Amino acid sequence: MTDVRDYGIRWGTSSSSLTNESGLNSSAKSSDSFSVNLSSLEAGRTYWYQAYVVVYDAATQSTKTYFGEVKSFTTSSSEGQFDYRPYLSNYEMPAIPLQSGTKYSSGNETFGYKWYSHQTTNSMQRVVTHTYKDGGKVIRNYTTLVDGNKQAPLWTAFVMHKDMYPDNDLGRTGNWKEDPALPSSWQQESSGSGFSRGHFVASNYRQATTEANKQTFYNTNQALQYQNGFNDGVWNTLENAVVSNAPKGRDTLYVVVGVLYEGSKTLDGVPIPSHFYKLLMKCSFNTSGTMTAAKGVAYLFTNESHTGASYSSFATTIDAIEQRTGYDFFVNVPKDLQDAAEKQSAAVW
Repeated sequence: MTDVRDYGIRWGTSSSSLTNESGLNSSAKSSDSFSVNLSSLEAGRTYWYQAYVVVYDAATQSTKTYFGEVKSFTTSSSEGQFDYRPYLSNYEMPAIPLQSGTKYSSGNETFGYKWYSHQTTNSMQRVVTHTYKDGGKVIRNYTTLVDGNKQAPLWTAFVMHKDMYPDNDLGRTGNWKEDPALPSSWQQESSGSGFSRGHFVASNYRQATTEANKQTFYNTNQALQYQNGFNDGVWNTLENAVVSNAPKGRDTLYVVVGVLYEGSKTLDGVPIPSHFYKLLMKCSFNTSGTMTAAKGVAYLFTNESHTGASYSSFATTIDAIEQRTGYDFFVNVPKDLQDAAEKQSAAVW
């Protein structure tokens, strides 16, 4: 007996290099049709794509990926179109002020497959996506906006889904390393004086492969976070709740973790965040891949001890965090679902 665990398309600008992926994380039956929306494509260019389906075989307790025929399409010629921007059209992406006329850069990961970097309108802020391979499939790990002056990410966006990112119980496989996509001067290595390195994408969020886990130990996936009663307390409890409630099938949890700097405290010359926040949006899809429902919540913490507190007491709305930060989150979620979800402040599970 078999069942479908994932399906979607691989695509790229060459028939021999389908390095991008838009997966639907669905448990739909293999007889169902589906569609995928791609955005931020370059005008007048040919793109190649290939459908795939991942099937789980209960008899062998393993998965196998089946691929369709490689096909192509050409976008229409139009003035004013943006260049192709890899991995920036995902549902959890905030609005990003990219520098006009620039293309992305990429390179090899220290651990994993490729990184992709985009320059923003601020010369000291870049958007970086980290990827790895699992069973020959390229998978996006997370995307982060890093500030070179703060030497830390301002936000990091990623997906939680038990089928796409399975828990293989690898534990903490890495030590803190430099992010290969960014200059060393943008990356802080400080801790101590009551502060630890607070993960944005937690180590236990990425247990599918060693490479996926090691990428959570890049210096750009952490910021100075108060340890006692926060990092080891309410923040850790919320991290564990996200892991245990990560969905599978046709539900997907989209996450953004970020910081605020509403003060002037530093440690060894590195700015200390005044607040940490975590935004959650749980979305449901039908068998054709269309989003049908969304629920949202945000949690905002001051960067200090919260001994004995429950993370639920720090719940607020995504709208409130948008007003505080100036960012527009989850911009690729359909507008009607996005607006309603961003006004909610109840748990999404």
